[in-house]
Amino acid sequence: MAMVSVKASTPATLLVLAMLSGCAGVLQVKQSEPEPKVVEPEPSQTETKTNVAEGSGGAFLPKQEYDAEGKKIPYVPAPNPYTEQSAPVPPAARSAFADALALMKDGELRLARKGFWAMTKAFPELSGPWVKLAELSEQREKPEQAREYYRKALEVNPANVNAYLKQAVFERRQGEFDKARDAYLAALETWNDFPEAHLNLAILYDLYMNRPEEAQPHYEAYDFLTGGSDPKVADWLIEIRRRTGIETSFIDNPPPEPEVPAEQAAEGEAVSADATTGGSPETEEQG
Repeated sequence: MAMVSVKASTPATLLVLAMLSGCAGVLQVKQSEPEPKVVEPEPSQTETKTNVAEGSGGAFLPKQEYDAEGKKIPYVPAPNPYTEQSAPVPPAARSAFADALALMKDGELRLARKGFWAMTKAFPELSGPWVKLAELSEQREKPEQAREYYRKALEVNPANVNAYLKQAVFERRQGEFDKARDAYLAALETWNDFPEAHLNLAILYDLYMNRPEEAQPHYEAYDFLTGGSDPKVADWLIEIRRRTGIETSFIDNPPPEPEVPAEQAAEGEAVSADATTGGSPETEEQG
């Protein structure tokens, strides 16, 4: 998910535009990250027992609704607010970002930093350059500077959900698991139906914070939002249910079956009894 070309017709250029700012919604393409969707290692097998707290992000879970007849209502995920923004990115900004990104990928980190920094002055409305400066600061082992640049990126564009995701990964690498959790929750507050935020929050809870009960709802949310398309996550969900003992879905809770009136139930029992009078029921004793 490399971005060096500036030809408007290439997927790489579309991704460059999406990273530049929350204004990239003019592209009308699905927002994507230049990193694998799973940014945490596989879950551990360590077992623990905790309660699923409200602060775990339960308020941001999708819900499968049912109609009056008990049939599922198709779930329509909320759109990504980052790609929904409509202000165009100036062509000069596209070119400058692509050039700086190419320098970064070639290992010319000092020149790349100068390029992104110049963009923050020339295009102060764009959040993407601040995100890249934060990444460069982490590479230079300047975590406080990286935090400041992530803060600035999200100040410029609070809808940049990818910035929250990158900020969370950064904090996790620093061992700041609570800060990583807060960044994932901020992403979900911005976009409840952000599949990768659900997945990575689940893995953070499960592997790093040893809180599988709080991880399980977010594994399930990712599986639900992606239509069960990832068999590895489906396996993780089966495994974590075994560990937590929670089999009830956090997403899909069908309405209860309608109760049968007492008189109707009694009539049914009478009919059932009459149906057995024609012969002796088979029992273990009768073989």
